[in-house]
Amino acid sequence: MSMNFSEFKQRLGADPASQDPEFLHARTSSPEFAREAAAADRLEQKLIRATGLPVPVNLIEELKAISQGPPAGARPWWGYALAASLLLAVAAAGVVWRMDRSRMASLESDLAYHYQLDGPKLLLMAEGQSASNVEEVLNHFQAQMSPELSRMVGYIKICRTPDGETAHMVLHTEHGPVTLIFMPDRAVTGDGLVVFDGMQAQLVSLANGSAAIIGTSDQDISGVYALVVNSITPLEANA
Repeated sequence: MSMNFSEFKQRLGADPASQDPEFLHARTSSPEFAREAAAADRLEQKLIRATGLPVPVNLIEELKAISQGPPAGARPWWGYALAASLLLAVAAAGVVWRMDRSRMASLESDLAYHYQLDGPKLLLMAEGQSASNVEEVLNHFQAQMSPELSRMVGYIKICRTPDGETAHMVLHTEHGPVTLIFMPDRAVTGDGLVVFDGMQAQLVSLANGSAAIIGTSDQDISGVYALVVNSITPLEANA
């Protein structure tokens, strides 16, 4: 059975470098498919330049070793918990994006799926880091961020989802690392709180879309809300 365009776009967003034979055939099966694939390839190169963070050669092997449990005198337990979560996320990623889109109808479901894909991984990658590409990534969305909030960003990247592109970042706060997803193409009706899998997501209505502040169920994210609601604005606002 040949792949339809909707399924192709979904798989292209989830894994543009897939070597699955059916997917590779679909990339060149028609001008429409080829144009979409070329656009995804161009964006992928832009993302690589924007993130600029090399992946350690032995990352997977090291994470597997870490997930077996910490040796005596090794790094704190939470580092291993994040690594184990990453392995689970990687294993689940191939299944998650192939599920029927109807199961992601609500914002709560979308955030849950998005976070499951790479939320734990980015928390791990942001540990001890300070992002230097915040302005470059936000320029892609014609948005800007206050210096106060920008200094808190440990990692940021562009994510493609079926509902449009988002900026996925990790913030270092006094209450621990917090995930922030900026969604310029998605508005929310008022601010609210949604929960999933032991996580809480505070929704923020912005002049240029919306954002979700995601932390564990016992984290205090109220202070981050006050920063985000006033600190992400359209690029032309202060021009």
